[in-house]
Parts: sequence; structure tokens; C-alpha cells
Amino acid sequence: MGALFLFMSLTNQPQWVAAYTSPRAEKMVTDRIAADLHLETYLPLHRVLRKWSDRMKSVEVPLIPSYTFIKMCERDIWRVRDVKGICGFVSFPSTGIAIIRQSEIDSLRRLADSMESVYVHNTDQLHKGTPVQIIAGYLKGMKGTIVKDCKDGNFSIDIRKLNISLVVSVEQDVLQAISPEQLDE
Repeated sequence: MGALFLFMSLTNQPQWVAAYTSPRAEKMVTDRIAADLHLETYLPLHRVLRKWSDRMKSVEVPLIPSYTFIKMCERDIWRVRDVKGICGFVSFPSTGIAIIRQSEIDSLRRLADSMESVYVHNTDQLHKGTPVQIIAGYLKGMKGTIVKDCKDGNFSIDIRKLNISLVVSVEQDVLQAISPEQLDE
């Protein structure tokens, strides 16, 4: 009974959901779902430098460990749950499986594809907690919240359904204050 309750928010139209995976199984799970189930998937990756005993190597690792994103319908739930490495879906008791907006997936794609770092020069209006939008550059249109006073140049992009924030820094004066209501648009 509880399992059925968790899935009530999905419909017959494909929607993005976040799935928990076993540790370090994100790539394998994502590839399996795309290849075997023919569902659209997205695993945001970024490059990091890893040190082995004899060398340094640049490798791609998940931007959000133990998560992968799947565009699926209600009828796909059990097929996806049967994939080895899937632990479950991000869900809430009152609303069921969390639906991730396309705009949030698009923001993750731009962030993962971007090599920009962030630093803000104009700090007059931008203080901790201020909702902002990037108005220029590769990340134009992304919305987030200032994490600390802008002297440090950090702001976060919130993915509210996952209850996580990704923190980036901006190199130029590209943030504009927005109203809190505009964060959800």
C-alpha cells in the first residue's frame, strides 16, 4: 500500500525524476536504463583531477553523487526499480515521487557543461540570502541564492525537489537581484 502511494504524482506523460543509486553506480545505472529500457536519462558529470600512486589523471565524476535523472511515466516505475543499482526514487510522503522541472534539468546541464567559475564584483545589493539570476555568459538565465556575502563570490543554484544546492562562483558582474517569487518560475 505504501509503495503505491509514493507513485501517485507521476502521470502517463514522461516527467523527470531523480533516482537514488548505489554508491559509485551512477554511470552504470544511467547507461543500463538508457540502453535496456530506452528511457531518456541524464547524469550530470564534471571533471576532477585524481591522483594515483604513479600519475595524475582527469576523470569525470557525478556532480551529485548517488543520483541519476530519468524521464519516465508511471508505467515505467517497476521496470526502473528492477534495474540493478537503483535504490529508490526521491519522494515525499505527502506528494509521492518528486517531479523535477525541465528548467532544473536544463540548469544542471548548463552548469555541468560550463567551465566558468564565478566571482561577483558589485556587492552593494547582493547579500547572503538574496535571490539572483545570471544575466550574461554561458550560464545566463540560471537562478539561485547568494550563499555568503558576495565578497566571496559564491551563490547557490537550488534544486528544491532534491533539497540540495550546487555552489558556483562567478568571474564577472553578471548577477542581478530578483524577487523570491521569480526563483520558482
